Amino acid sequence: MGWSPIPVGFSARFSCLSRVYKYFFWQGNLNITAMQTAAEKFLGEHDFRNFCKMDADNVHNYRRHIISFEILPFNESDKADQLMIMKIKGSAFLWHQVRCMVAVLFLIGQGLESPNVIDLLLDIERTPRKPQFPMAPEIPLVLQSCEFEGLKFICSSDTNQALNEHLERECRSYKLQSAIFHEALLNSSCIEIDNNISSDHTKKKGASHIPLLSRPTEPSYEERRKKLVA
Repeated sequence: MGWSPIPVGFSARFSCLSRVYKYFFWQGNLNITAMQTAAEKFLGEHDFRNFCKMDADNVHNYRRHIISFEILPFNESDKADQLMIMKIKGSAFLWHQVRCMVAVLFLIGQGLESPNVIDLLLDIERTPRKPQFPMAPEIPLVLQSCEFEGLKFICSSDTNQALNEHLERECRSYKLQSAIFHEALLNSSCIEIDNNISSDHTKKKGASHIPLLSRPTEPSYEERRKKLVA
């Protein structure tokens, strides 16, 4: 949409004062109040080594500052669910930090973990090694904005119009795909099912939840560094 003159030595990464990420998700049965209580524990400066994919070869400082963390309803819903967003603003983020934070918040929202687990994972003296857990999916994660000092962007109205037209086409395309899947869902719900016929391989037993602090852990930063210099 535009450009800005920059000073000598400018870095789009290291000259950035703050970044805002948004993570989209469906509320479902998640306890949003518990998730917001837990999210507020991220505020301020903490060591986030247990909430990232550690790169001990290149990153040696894992302290980051979270400025705000909000969980809000988005302006779209269907008959059965509400679309939500997590809006996270920070001075900088570690590799996969947002997706790791979101993953733990989802466990809290499901009632599988207490909000206090955030305090324990941020305390690297008590929890020096990150428990193994999968990150939240990457598709709903959006980098919304970056803040820089002294930059004045020169924007083109033609480019802005072209971008809006492109986004409108993309929205219509995805809405069309959504309508096709919705139609298939409606048709499948009309099929008569014989409940007397079952198949063992269609019955999946849900895996029992293992508390985060009882799971196997990844190597600590110190252990990774020792291995690198060996």
